[in-house]
Amino acid sequence: MAFGDILWPAVAVADGANMSRIGNNNTPFGVKEDNCLEGNQGIYKIYEFLGEGTYGKVAKCRKLWSQKFYAIKIMKSDRAGLREMETMTLIKHLDPDQNHLVRMHECFSFKNMTCIVYEILAESLHNYLCKHPNPIHLCHIRVIAQNLLKALRAIGDLGLAHCDIKLDNIMFREPNCANVKLIDFGLALKTEELATMVKIQVTPFRAPEVILGLYPLDKSVDMWALGVVLACIYYGQYPFPYHTEYDTIRAMVQIFGLPEPKVLCMAIGFDEVIEVHHRMFGQHDVDDHIVFTDLLKRMLEVNPQKRITPSQALTHDFITMNHLSGEIKKKKKKIVENKKIFQHGTPSTCHLKTVSI
Repeated sequence: MAFGDILWPAVAVADGANMSRIGNNNTPFGVKEDNCLEGNQGIYKIYEFLGEGTYGKVAKCRKLWSQKFYAIKIMKSDRAGLREMETMTLIKHLDPDQNHLVRMHECFSFKNMTCIVYEILAESLHNYLCKHPNPIHLCHIRVIAQNLLKALRAIGDLGLAHCDIKLDNIMFREPNCANVKLIDFGLALKTEELATMVKIQVTPFRAPEVILGLYPLDKSVDMWALGVVLACIYYGQYPFPYHTEYDTIRAMVQIFGLPEPKVLCMAIGFDEVIEVHHRMFGQHDVDDHIVFTDLLKRMLEVNPQKRITPSQALTHDFITMNHLSGEIKKKKKKIVENKKIFQHGTPSTCHLKTVSI
């Protein structure tokens, strides 16, 4: 069984529930390919539909009289559309590149629709992992983690929680580049709104306090979801069963309730995963893998009050590489700077363990 055989087919089901990546030519409100949308800063012609979900569609559009393409989220002008527009107006004041957040160019109402114009990004982490079953180099996981921690810190400082962090909502900025951005703020909430009885996050990325209904919630739900994302791309499988909330919480209780300090690493096949990375990437630094799993465990802390914060995580040894010698640190930075960042060799034949119940 190849690395990721357990995870990626499941990702297609779990992450595809909210946004299908292959849309038809018509939206529920009559917009088709080659139609035009009249915005405040220009007119946009619909080139193709990139995906569709509960609230609308995302279309790749070209701004007329220019060669620039944009991703326009087209929604019904209801509460959901207006809510995302308000959230993105807040986020727009942040530096989207420095904080690794999708850039909004403008938002406007057109006929009975709310349209938000975003920058075009490469592909989602979900799509990339479905196409490439081999593990991502730990050096690039570090870049992805650092980018997303900066994103969480930025929106947290605004008093916002994303509430829908998953593989499908993380996109590479450009092909062959490890830098990513956080997208889709349609379900984002103000921190004070988390005190109410809200059901957030899709099941595989849902924090234990959400499953158990331990209100009030706080923005640490995003840190849990990010921990699951990083576990997915490193281990090649979800760290917890996700078919039902009962299965998920039962696995959490068993894993985190065991007395051995390294039980989480053992439960998800730590030794075998390291062997996969060693065969795939040659150079193998055990310390780097150990500090990575330490960061994971701090992100996946069941008690939200003890869970690591974005600011704390950005000073963790895995991010800063303080645990590495100067020469090793230089080599790892060189790997990231190499444009051919992802290796697409022969898939591994390692059999990964599932969480034992």
